[in-house]
Amino acid sequence: MKIKDIVNFMEEKFPLKLQEDWDNTGIQIGNVENELTNIMISLDLDYQTIEKAKEKSCNLIINHHPFIFSPIKSLDFTKDYNKKIEKLIKNDISVYAMHTNLDKGQGGVNDNLAKILELEKISNLDTENEIPMARFGFVDEISSADFAEFVKEKLNCKGLILYGDKKKKIKKVALCGGAGSEFIKDAIDKNCDLILTSDIKYHEALDNCKDINIIDPGHFASENHVIYMLKDLLENHFATGIYTYSQEDSFREFF
Repeated sequence: MKIKDIVNFMEEKFPLKLQEDWDNTGIQIGNVENELTNIMISLDLDYQTIEKAKEKSCNLIINHHPFIFSPIKSLDFTKDYNKKIEKLIKNDISVYAMHTNLDKGQGGVNDNLAKILELEKISNLDTENEIPMARFGFVDEISSADFAEFVKEKLNCKGLILYGDKKKKIKKVALCGGAGSEFIKDAIDKNCDLILTSDIKYHEALDNCKDINIIDPGHFASENHVIYMLKDLLENHFATGIYTYSQEDSFREFF
């Protein structure tokens, strides 16, 4: 089996045409004609991801966040960013990114997030977009504070921020993994009681929390769950070693 067999399978499930215009989803480094050994799945590509891939004899790394976004003007291997490229090439490891196509695609980041949070009657939130990204659904009536505790448990996050009235009863919940503050207005327009997304700015919360409660679990917690979903998906279709690496504790500490 070749690397391109995995790529073709993933692009059938989550087509590249779903990605945003500014995105850089797809093969980033490597040769899809190489025979596949094993696969490492990670939210981001850092040195630890590469080392874990080497340890598990993986010659394909699948990331959610693209490693290459901006044009590369030189490959000076004394620079930290380029050192990763050098290490990948020397170890013959290919890198494939699944970003906004995975956010939007059926069964992707946001559908998986809705499933984890046990939302029912899940629908698209931003229906004015040609390919919607955010979702909304329903939960049994619960206070915002209790729902926040539920989110902490389900997303295994060490902390989150709840903006708004913590005693407010909620039933209709919107969500978008990653940075989704652009969907707050859509959630308000659809009469959602609460929206869960990350990277909320202070004044965005201040300006909107009178109309809707907001939970920010952090960018990492809102998306990292998808690496385990991808592992399960691939294991159900391919007989090869598939591993995950989580950066949860590799570069930050909570105090």
